[in-house]
Amino acid sequence: MKRIIILTAGVMFLCWSVSLAEDFNFETTSEGIIQKLTGAEKGMKTRGIGTDKWESAFDPDKAPVNRAIRVMRKDKDQEVWETIVTPEKRTGRFINLEIEFDVNSYAIRPDSFSVLNELAKALNDPRLKDKAVFLNGHTDSDGAEDYNLRLSMNRASAVKHYLIINRSVASNRLIVYGYGESMPLKPNISVANKQLNRRVEIVASD
Repeated sequence: MKRIIILTAGVMFLCWSVSLAEDFNFETTSEGIIQKLTGAEKGMKTRGIGTDKWESAFDPDKAPVNRAIRVMRKDKDQEVWETIVTPEKRTGRFINLEIEFDVNSYAIRPDSFSVLNELAKALNDPRLKDKAVFLNGHTDSDGAEDYNLRLSMNRASAVKHYLIINRSVASNRLIVYGYGESMPLKPNISVANKQLNRRVEIVASD
């Protein structure tokens, strides 16, 4: 009985990992990162600026809507709040990384160093070494919106700091934004979904 339970759990974890990679553009290897950040740009038609809730993004039968959302960045150590227009579903050259942080903290957990090392390896590869990239932090919906915006920005900044200090990635190539809870991949209605939504998104600049 114990072996069956272990095997079942292993299969469930494998299926969940495959789902992450296939459905939401998660990557764990430098080559996979390079391929997706240098691949052909894929356009997508949208329905203009939407005013309804984000949950419509999860309906596969609806064309995506562009939405105006608040984001946060830093300019000379000053917090800057901006409103940008972005599609519900990211397209083009981007990846997601599952980076683990301590609870209510932007301290990166050691078990996430390996995927950050893969990211650094990709960014230092000749195919990407001249590209700037956006590091976009995302959270789940637990907590206040403004708190999550700041937390997501600080977590993306922690990733930038790691890449600069530990892997010699040039700082002027890394552009940090905090998106907070505004762009969930799935509804924040379960522990698994919230874990999925807590991520750092890497977007290649044009």
